[in-house]
Amino acid sequence: MISVVDNRRALLADWLQMETSFKDGELSIASADASFRRYFRLKHQGHSYIIMDAPPDLEASLPFVQIGEWMKKSGINVPEIFAKDLELGFMVLSDFGDFHFQDALVSEDKDELYNLAINEIVKLQNTLSKPEENLPSFDTSWQTKELEIFREWCLPDTSKSDYQRITESLTHSIDQIPKAFMHRDFHCRNLLLCTDRKLGVIDFQGAMYGPVSYDLVSLLRDCYVDNKVEWIVPKVLQFQKSLQEAGLQYAQVEPDEFTRWFDFSGLQRHLKCVGIFHRLKIRDQKPEYIKDVPRVLEYIHQVLDRHPELEELKNLVHQATILK
Repeated sequence: MISVVDNRRALLADWLQMETSFKDGELSIASADASFRRYFRLKHQGHSYIIMDAPPDLEASLPFVQIGEWMKKSGINVPEIFAKDLELGFMVLSDFGDFHFQDALVSEDKDELYNLAINEIVKLQNTLSKPEENLPSFDTSWQTKELEIFREWCLPDTSKSDYQRITESLTHSIDQIPKAFMHRDFHCRNLLLCTDRKLGVIDFQGAMYGPVSYDLVSLLRDCYVDNKVEWIVPKVLQFQKSLQEAGLQYAQVEPDEFTRWFDFSGLQRHLKCVGIFHRLKIRDQKPEYIKDVPRVLEYIHQVLDRHPELEELKNLVHQATILK
């Protein structure tokens, strides 16, 4: 029988035993993430599965199901759902294994891996039709809500009105970037290298209709991986060329403009991430993410130093309270 260590795990064990065909399996912790979700690995009759535990009062599971079905029908390698109970917040998923993109970078060819991932973003934008009809829009109000996380946790002495005035030009500029399917967390911990050398894509439930440069910046300026500026720039232009070759007309702009899209969408993301990492430490007692803040701050400063029109925001960021 499956052992239980807490109420959610006990509920999960009962559900597997009483309501599914996955009786008498062996359950173990697989991972947790920065949200309230956690994942178990289930060994059952010689096969391995992943169990998603998403408390329904804290995490909505329906978007995972709907977006996952859409992606799978479009040929994207996402987990198959074998059993689910959305009211309880449990799902039995196919298991892509433990070889994350981040792990693969240690032993595999870096350029080959990133080329796989870049091609996957192109595929997401090229094959998932009408994302504007299926996904919420990453508009200025959403951007502003995310940026508020940085102000709340790193700039508590700055008024909300002053902060929104200073960040308004950034959010407006990002809103002018062409939009497509946006995974929103396309980084090394949400990609797995499968045995067939394909990438398995996970954690897509927050997908939106957003800037075409956003997933690329999540990948290349990854919060958890160091990549050098001189290596990143050619990859940005490689991505733009791939979009052009796929016939996506929004990529037919000057390289400097495309790089500006990359910089600005990344700046918004990284300010949000620094705020989230502080919130995780202060509010949620998850201090392990603070060690990644210096890397993310370096990304932020690179962009602020390169674009003089962001001088006021640059001065504000220098005033931020940053934990160690």
